Amino acid sequence: MKTATDEISKKQIYLLTFATNGTLWFFVFCIIMPIAWYCSGSALIGIALALAIPAFLIKRSADKRINLVNKMLNEIYNKTMSSLENVDYYYYHANGSIAVDAKNGLISYIKALPTMDILPPVIINAGDITEYYFYDPGMTTTKYHGRDLALAQETITDNLKSMAARTEERGLHIRANDLKNPKIIMAMAIKEADHWTLILKMVIDQTLEPTNRPTMIP
Repeated sequence: MKTATDEISKKQIYLLTFATNGTLWFFVFCIIMPIAWYCSGSALIGIALALAIPAFLIKRSADKRINLVNKMLNEIYNKTMSSLENVDYYYYHANGSIAVDAKNGLISYIKALPTMDILPPVIINAGDITEYYFYDPGMTTTKYHGRDLALAQETITDNLKSMAARTEERGLHIRANDLKNPKIIMAMAIKEADHWTLILKMVIDQTLEPTNRPTMIP
């Protein structure tokens, strides 16, 4: 079963939690330090507490997020397994899942929203697929040089939003003769897409062999 830390370490999650609210944590530091210094009579204790308390709050916030993501991953997996009569091949992560029933020529797609709500499965008949391809929009970020903390934080936030937007578009794009769902995007990197473009080709050509048990690819 996948977990939130399979592809990104806890340390990286802690850093992202700090980066997205860097200005806030700086103000928390500035508030705690003089108060702790005054109460303890020690500058060293004041600085230590001003660093330790935000670090504790960041860790608690990140750990809570990790637990929520792990719960969502488990829910996505269970919904993926029940989305088709037979699940031969599948792939999933915190953004959603894709699965294939080779015998019946069906593809299931599940999308998870940023709010952590999981949408009902979209089922597409392989014969209705008109186009499929991997698309990567590329990366655009802004570098900041200077002393303005607020502007630096704004630049970091804009870069994170840019990365999130790229993640939404990067992946396996599938177009189908389906009025309700003419296009779906399964977020994945090119190494995963190399496998899934082949799987889609084979299920469309009716050459994909069923498996004895659900197999995650790759």
